[in-house]
Amino acid sequence: MKIAVVTDAMEISIKEASMPLIKDNEVLIKVACSGICGSDVALYKGEHPFRKPPVIPGHEISGEIMQVGKQVRDYQVGERVVVNHTIPCGDCRYCLTGLANVCPTKIYAGSTRMMGFFAQYVNVPASTLFRINSDISNENAAMAEPLSVGFHIINRLKQIKQVSECNQTLVIIGTGTIGLLSLIVAQKQEYKKIICIDPLEHNLDVASKFGATNVLNATNSNIVDILKELTDGYGASSTIITAAVPGILTQACALTDIMGTMIFLPMTRATLDINIYDLVAKEQHLIGCRGILKQDFADAVDLINSGFDFSPMISHILSLEHAWMGFQLMINRPIKEKVIKILVCPNK
Repeated sequence: MKIAVVTDAMEISIKEASMPLIKDNEVLIKVACSGICGSDVALYKGEHPFRKPPVIPGHEISGEIMQVGKQVRDYQVGERVVVNHTIPCGDCRYCLTGLANVCPTKIYAGSTRMMGFFAQYVNVPASTLFRINSDISNENAAMAEPLSVGFHIINRLKQIKQVSECNQTLVIIGTGTIGLLSLIVAQKQEYKKIICIDPLEHNLDVASKFGATNVLNATNSNIVDILKELTDGYGASSTIITAAVPGILTQACALTDIMGTMIFLPMTRATLDINIYDLVAKEQHLIGCRGILKQDFADAVDLINSGFDFSPMISHILSLEHAWMGFQLMINRPIKEKVIKILVCPNK
């Protein structure tokens, strides 16, 4: 079979590999689609904090079961599935208190302990599987993992008490994949307004299609004043930060209300400057967000199986041989390409 391997920084090769041999508790999946995540791009650039070449990238997947292990009873050959690729230890203090997403020793796809999904076939434990309805496209199904991150973000925000429970405004800074999926999830919550900010007009157009109350171009120098006008002078109750760019934390503090919450997504070792005056003076919350819980993934699959159409944000569908092009598009983002979500289809 064919696999894509990040062999070094900015280098990806298509190689021949043996078919995976499944264990008794595993299934063999023929990969239909696998998404390129921002963390895959960081790996490709040699900047990921713990994923290092050489490795097969990819942890977002839809596919079909081709073989089942001897101990697998709940799944059959031919079923269409998606995979919750993270496998926590189940025994540490975090797992035992319901915080499996921060398990220090969890196994994840695209690492030395579990092959990534940029391959024609992959083996995974049956315990990681979720079924996909027959009328759902492989492309929509492949959104399960990043969509589950959107659910985790919104669930984290819900854990923190708001000043006004009935008058909440959500701001999303960055309408790439995670920003847009967070917007979709937030539609189910009781936000009075959801305001999206991005420098790319195409992304903002898609945000509008997905139900954003207002969209603002990030290049507008008066963006804080405009947002205050849209929120009766208060600012955002909650702010999702999906990009790690200079000045973004200071801007988020300015956009966010007194006692408001900011949640930061990018997993980066980069040093980001922040003017902490607003953070302190407004008694704001700045929290991180990592990974997902099993219920987040289950909620994502339920939304996918309900028939939600994610196609407005799926900008490119590429063969495995053209995976390199997907990484280059994600890095360079030429305006005419309108890059948002890129899927790689290894068996195309």
